[in-house]
Amino acid sequence: MDEKGNLIVNIKPTLRNPYIICGLTGWVDGGEVSTGVVEYFIEQFKGKTFAEIPNSRYYVYQVPGEESLRPIFKMQEGLIVETQFPKNEFYYAVNPDSDRDLIFFRGTEPSLYWEEYADTVISLACSFGAARLYVSGGVLDDTPYTREPVISCACTSSKVKKEMEKYNVTFSSREGPATFNQMLLFASKRKNLEGMSLTARVPYYPEYEVALDYSAKSIEAILARLNNLMRLNINFTELNKEIKETERSLDLIRQQNPEFNAYIEELENNYLETQYHDPLNISPKEGIKLAEDFLRTNKYKPHGDNSAGG
Repeated sequence: MDEKGNLIVNIKPTLRNPYIICGLTGWVDGGEVSTGVVEYFIEQFKGKTFAEIPNSRYYVYQVPGEESLRPIFKMQEGLIVETQFPKNEFYYAVNPDSDRDLIFFRGTEPSLYWEEYADTVISLACSFGAARLYVSGGVLDDTPYTREPVISCACTSSKVKKEMEKYNVTFSSREGPATFNQMLLFASKRKNLEGMSLTARVPYYPEYEVALDYSAKSIEAILARLNNLMRLNINFTELNKEIKETERSLDLIRQQNPEFNAYIEELENNYLETQYHDPLNISPKEGIKLAEDFLRTNKYKPHGDNSAGG
């Protein structure tokens, strides 16, 4: 074990220029999108823990007027049998179907020392020669659950932004208090590590006391883009089941509540939806090969087909 104050490395795996995917609980984890995305990756790729950030420097367990971060203790007959503290864990996965491996960071947004915490995450990524940082989030919004969620994007450079123009995202012009996802991008830029954040809208209807604790559709919208960006092969079966179950439940509420149904219909009528389709994401070398294969296949074919007569 290698302990360096604000980082504990239990093992150091050999990784090939990995991508790092981050998800944190906190302000931008509406619908558990941020943590849901990274947890889906960890499960799909059977991620193994290898490092962690200790809690002691970064959390105030109780702040008046704020959501409590107090540790959760489970008691049985006067004995502590289980504890839950904030977690900040790094996982790795070797991806034999790609020339890049994967690092996943599942964390809890810190109360203190934001820059130090972010620098710790990015420094670990850079120590493995990371190629890019991806971080996701979710924000609650009165968006219709029947439509594809809007995805907003922030990037570390114009180069990354240009690439993302193919992925049906909007680009953030937000000004105000920073999210921690923005802090991670800021730390990435200072270390010359490419990075982007993707933030999905999550259906939220407080007037009808309807909120999604887990927004599978918003999670899938981000995963679909990351799947193409990193050329992975994610299985969406479980998410699709969750989406159908959520939509069945909300459809039932619409059937039983005419006011809620009228509200959703109004949202649908005012919603500008663009269906996401994976862009043709191939390298110049792959493009040349496709062109050569096409020309070779069609070399001896006549320019017109006169077999039908006329």
